[in-house]
Amino acid sequence: MGHKLLYASISLISAAAVGLIFAVGMEIQTQEPVYFLVMKVAAGLFGVGGPLLGVAIVRNAKRKSRK
Repeated sequence: MGHKLLYASISLISAAAVGLIFAVGMEIQTQEPVYFLVMKVAAGLFGVGGPLLGVAIVRNAKRKSRK
C-alpha cells in the first residue's frame, strides 16, 4: 500500500508540473484567459500531491522502524 501511495503522489505532482508548463507557455503565446483555469487545476494537483507525498514518506518510515 505504501508504494502505491508514493507513486500516486509523485504522478500527481508530475502532472501538475507538466500542466503548469503547458498553461504558462500557451498563456504567453495566445493571451487566452482559459489557461488560468489550467493553472488553477495544476495548483490543486500540487495541493493534493504534496501532502499525499508527506503521508507516504511518514508511512514508509514507520514501516521501516517497526522492522
